[in-house]
Amino acid sequence: MNHNNNEQPDLSAISGEEKLQALRDLIDLTDNHLTQQVLTIGMEPHEEDLIRIEAWRALGMAGSSALLGEILHAAARLVRDPEEDEDVQNYVLQTLALLPITEAEIKLAQEVLEGEAYILVKAAAFAILVAHQHVSGAKSALESLQSDPDFGASAKRVLHLN
Repeated sequence: MNHNNNEQPDLSAISGEEKLQALRDLIDLTDNHLTQQVLTIGMEPHEEDLIRIEAWRALGMAGSSALLGEILHAAARLVRDPEEDEDVQNYVLQTLALLPITEAEIKLAQEVLEGEAYILVKAAAFAILVAHQHVSGAKSALESLQSDPDFGASAKRVLHLN
């Protein structure tokens, strides 16, 4: 398999540091087979968290992928899983801030902000609203946050810049 003139290993055949480095070396994620491998790694609960985080970082480059819907659905499952590692959830949400999303992901961000999530996870959800203000529901979500003790001042600033 040849990607960008760099030979990419079969990610399912390697592990540990080699897999981590292969994920870090990805600069483009346009091949559907490779994208599917990266998504599988990101969803694998028995994989090391650092490797899963790198997989989700790489998935942030999959905006034009035919697998985008599958990526968005997988992200929502991880974010809503109360047993999921908070650092992984944080990176999943950061990835959603980079991808073309729908109103469903705006609602997911709102759920996180209204819930009991760790503050960094909430901050990543807030970043989704800021990055995707053009998506239906994002502006009203930002407006509803204006009195929030953690994000109120930022929400006001974002709304008044537009």
